[in-house]
Amino acid sequence: MHGDGKAYISFAAPDSRKPLCICTLGPVSYADLSRTRTRGFRNGNWKRLNAVERGLYTASTLLARRRGVLVNSRLLMQLRAIIGKLTETPGARAMAGAYRRASELYVRFLEVGVFEWAPQARDWFRDLGYIMWLGT
Repeated sequence: MHGDGKAYISFAAPDSRKPLCICTLGPVSYADLSRTRTRGFRNGNWKRLNAVERGLYTASTLLARRRGVLVNSRLLMQLRAIIGKLTETPGARAMAGAYRRASELYVRFLEVGVFEWAPQARDWFRDLGYIMWLGT
């Protein structure tokens, strides 16, 4: 609280004089968006997007074509999520599912107490082969 009774949020890093950047996303050009859209069409991820995401991406592509680049941080954050979905590979999806399944199983093992009577089970979760096996 400052003297005027209002609370302020500081965006400066505590150990430096440089301000923290809330959005570290650079500008996105029309070429970037069209290239990513083509990649999404080719790998089949375009059909995984819902109608709102497709509409936002299409509108953003047209806007970038007209303006050259997009710099709005809120729009870029939404576009980065969509770009992540479009460029996702089957291997990355499998790994995400495997890690999700492994974390659920790890929590369940902790709750039941498996690690107390089988401490080597904890090492299984450090083995990438075991984690991939869980995801299949």
